[in-house]
Amino acid sequence: MGTRKCPFCGGTMVPSKTDFLGHAQYFWVPPWKSRLTGFLKPGIKGRPWLCIDCGAVVAYVDEKKLSILREEYEQTRLEGST
Repeated sequence: MGTRKCPFCGGTMVPSKTDFLGHAQYFWVPPWKSRLTGFLKPGIKGRPWLCIDCGAVVAYVDEKKLSILREEYEQTRLEGST
């Protein structure tokens, strides 16, 4: 099991076993996507991590998805759409 440093208190964060439980899912939709693209690819799922020290729950996107989003954002910014 991996750990992360909490961005709020500097404590230890541990990941959830799954990306969602019941109907609770953590996702983010890129604001530069069109409605059609957003319909076909509704959002980016993140895995929730819990800080053992302060109790914060933060959803993190994996590195592969994050690098794709970063490239899309930079391309959109260069085109002047944001």
